[in-house]
Amino acid sequence: MYISCRGIIKEGVLCQNVEVELDLSGGLFSFLIVGLADKCIAESRERIMSAIKNSGFDSPKAKNHKITVSLVPAGIKKEGVLLDLPISIAYLTATDRIQSKHLNNSIFIGELGLDGSIKQNDSLASVAKFILSSKAPPQEVIDLYSNFNDDQVCLIKELELPNIRINKCTHLRELIHNLSLNDKGKNNTVLKYSKENHTSDNQKLSTAQIKFKIDEIVGQEKAKRALLISLCGKYNMIMSGPPGIGKTMLASSAHQLLPMPNKDEYLELLSTHNSLNRPFRTPHHTSSYSSIVGGGNPITSGEITMAHKGILFLDELPEFNKNIIESLRQPLEQKTIQINRTNDVITMPCDTICICAMNQCPCGNRGIPNTECSCTGNKIKIYKQKISKPFLERFHVCINLPYENTHRNQEKQINITSGREMFKIINTFHKSNLQRDTKFQWGEIENDLLHRNSDYKKLSMRSINHIKDISETIALIELIRNSGNNYNKKLNSLVKIEKNHIIEAFTYKENLLF
Repeated sequence: MYISCRGIIKEGVLCQNVEVELDLSGGLFSFLIVGLADKCIAESRERIMSAIKNSGFDSPKAKNHKITVSLVPAGIKKEGVLLDLPISIAYLTATDRIQSKHLNNSIFIGELGLDGSIKQNDSLASVAKFILSSKAPPQEVIDLYSNFNDDQVCLIKELELPNIRINKCTHLRELIHNLSLNDKGKNNTVLKYSKENHTSDNQKLSTAQIKFKIDEIVGQEKAKRALLISLCGKYNMIMSGPPGIGKTMLASSAHQLLPMPNKDEYLELLSTHNSLNRPFRTPHHTSSYSSIVGGGNPITSGEITMAHKGILFLDELPEFNKNIIESLRQPLEQKTIQINRTNDVITMPCDTICICAMNQCPCGNRGIPNTECSCTGNKIKIYKQKISKPFLERFHVCINLPYENTHRNQEKQINITSGREMFKIINTFHKSNLQRDTKFQWGEIENDLLHRNSDYKKLSMRSINHIKDISETIALIELIRNSGNNYNKKLNSLVKIEKNHIIEAFTYKENLLF
């Protein structure tokens, strides 16, 4: 007797489809699992036999028959405990304990307890994302069976994803009952969703109630403006300057200014770190290569993947291992990272805004008035050699922050840019997809200014494109500020790039390695 059903294994935040093939034949009892299964899966035989017996069925050991399970594709190593359930269902179907017409359109995920209970797991978001990205026929409805995390079930149901039906089951007996109901078309259970319990911190408060951390920073208006542009355009940003001038505080305040996730991003956030809030990751400079980039055995997500759809903040950048810094060059630009295995290449998402901060010398005194720097020229050179020009090329915004003695002149200084205004502009910018949908008009004078200044500064082609992007972002920010709620009407015509937009854009492309 031959039966097959579908299961899922997880690799980091990604999923891999596994077809569980089971053959039942006569002979002395044996239970063999083939297909590069790890020790967890090999040990599943004992869990499965006990779970089946304690769910009210005959134990597989009660009869003399050979059970052969093949995990397809056979050439890829399978890890984890999520295949307990599909192997059990395949066996019960082969022995006529289950008769279902929908096995081909069902996916079974989960670890079994010895009593037949299905252990709770948080893989629903990753599985849903995997199904939506696969090339399934548009009319095909996929049934998911597992003891999924309650919060994820409610949130995924709220997203109303097409062609996915969630069947939450806590026990093997309950799963078999739900299978029979689906066969008869009677399983229409819908879980209620409470938005009050599943909103992000910023959504719980109105804009007027939020106390923005960036308002606590007195001065550094250029840095705030640069941060606004970076968050609007989703540009990587690097700041250099003396310690204590607000670099770390600026970066941490950026998390509060991030735009609200849209419906499509909710699934991305849930699958990467099981939360609806955008992440803000701050790895220490002593972190290992695999903890930042990802990898290991079994594969785990690195900080750059855990910061997906949020912010990755690297403080004291030159103190990081040079190999780690250089390994981030390609992921920061392509927004994905490839991890090579012996027989496979795994691609993980890392669509993050990277913000970096660094001092101008190892001792930190360089740039502070009336303070002597104790570093030799060679020491400073070695310190900055960890930051290569190709790495800096991945950053749209590179600025040197000046030392500001704010504690003496605090009464005279005011914050020109408020957090509330920045938050409103950033959310408007992303909600309307302005950068993607707007057409820009570059005049001959503006193009000449762009290329003349680029030649003078000896900028690369990538940096020239960065200047163009920043100029267009500045033009759109200006449009939102000047138009209020009527900016959509003005977008029907071309948005003209002015000379002042280009001149300002060049101020965010400073040389940090002088």
